[in-house]
Amino acid sequence: MENVIKNMNIRPMLERAEYERVEAPKEGEAVNIQITDEVTVKLISDQVAKVTVARSAVSNPERLFKLYVEMSADVLVDKKYFDELANPVEYFKKTPICRALIVQVATTIANLTTNSPIGPMITAPVVQA
Repeated sequence: MENVIKNMNIRPMLERAEYERVEAPKEGEAVNIQITDEVTVKLISDQVAKVTVARSAVSNPERLFKLYVEMSADVLVDKKYFDELANPVEYFKKTPICRALIVQVATTIANLTTNSPIGPMITAPVVQA
C-alpha cells in the first residue's frame, strides 16, 4: 500500500482553534483533563484526499478551559490504491502525514495554553488511540 500517497510534501493548515477559559477549580478539587484525538480522511477529488487531525482537551469537572484544535492537509493520492484501502483512517494514522499534523496540533495547544492557569499544556505529539 505504499503507492497510495504520491507525494509526502504537505502544507498543514489550521482549520479551527478554540480556547475558552472557564471557572477555576474549587479549593482542593481534583481536575482530570482528558485528551481526545480524531482523524478523518475524505477523498475530495480523484487525486486529493483531505486528512484532518483534531484534538480536544476536556476537564472533569469542567474547570480551567475547553480546548479544540484541528489541522488538515491535502494529500496527493493514487485513487486506484486509495480505493483499495480497507480503512483509510487507520492507514493514514501510520503515515508521516498524520504525525506532522499532530505535531502541529500539539504545538498550537502549547501556545494557546501558555497563559492559562496551568501554563503551557504539553500533549503527546502522537495520535491518542
